[in-house]
Amino acid sequence: MTKLNKEELAAYTYAVRLLAGREFNTFEMRERLAGREYDAETVTAVIRQLKRDNYLSEERYAEAFLRSRLRRGEAPWLAAQKAREKGAEQQVLETVLAGMNEDYDDEQAARDLLAARDPGGFRFEDERVWQRQARFLRNKGYSSATVLRVLKERSE
Repeated sequence: MTKLNKEELAAYTYAVRLLAGREFNTFEMRERLAGREYDAETVTAVIRQLKRDNYLSEERYAEAFLRSRLRRGEAPWLAAQKAREKGAEQQVLETVLAGMNEDYDDEQAARDLLAARDPGGFRFEDERVWQRQARFLRNKGYSSATVLRVLKERSE
């Protein structure tokens, strides 16, 4: 660890406390530190030190964020889009997504999501219920083709 001055050490300690709770990307950490009114030099020094100490990692952040979103039933492309909105690096996201897509099945994820939402199965006689389920899956980022296949399969 390089020598940090008193203000940098305080910012570093704050950042480590934040990272104890969850992963952050560089953009989010920079925002948090700036929100505590640390100057730009201090923020840069602290982020550099966090990366050196391997406390701040774009790869870990991307993986944790994407896995969290996939567990909630979101499609990978939608999860990646939300991660980009939060400041995740595009190239890192693509690398992590490539590794995750090897064992990801879109249709099975949609089936699991519907099963968790409606374990008893819903009544397909009611068109509104069917449309609501289709809308739910579309809002989670699944393609129309996947939604139709899964709902048709479920109604048989």
